[in-house]
Amino acid sequence: MYDYQIIELLRSEKPDKALAILYKHFPMTRKVVVSNGGNAQDAEDIFQEVLLIVCRKVKDPGFKLTAQLSTYLYSVSRFLWKDELKKRKPLESVDLETGFNPNEEKDLENLVEQENRAKLAEKILDEMGERCRELLLLFYRSGLKLKDIALKMGYSSENVAKNQKYKCLEGARNKMKETKQTIQTY
Repeated sequence: MYDYQIIELLRSEKPDKALAILYKHFPMTRKVVVSNGGNAQDAEDIFQEVLLIVCRKVKDPGFKLTAQLSTYLYSVSRFLWKDELKKRKPLESVDLETGFNPNEEKDLENLVEQENRAKLAEKILDEMGERCRELLLLFYRSGLKLKDIALKMGYSSENVAKNQKYKCLEGARNKMKETKQTIQTY
């Protein structure tokens, strides 16, 4: 199957077939991880992260694959493992194989940071009340206008939906600040 077909499957509502095809690239990730101080479990964890990042990235309308998909998976795997090693050994220098394009590395750093923020946002959304969660998902993920959200959720007006959205966002921001402060304390 061609790379563009795999990408289209990943963008579809049922990406299972594409993910099954992508799993044939797992040995490549395992080799990167195991040959650089990791074990099989580390490799599985890294590959899961790679798949999450790739799935998220291909859904971005601006995504354009400029190399083979296997090369992209390899680069993301190497970057994630390098990042993991830095977390494990912050005072030691980590030197994986050379060949990282500085622009690619910066893009991958941004991608990992976005992934971390997305995980934090999902965690906070899960901890919010059902109404707030639904409202924010309708607004930000589904792209519905406040007027439509008011109708769908039974609010008396667009302004009520707007005020409720503001309150939900404030709650989410406060929760995020608390979480960041907790993380910094460790």
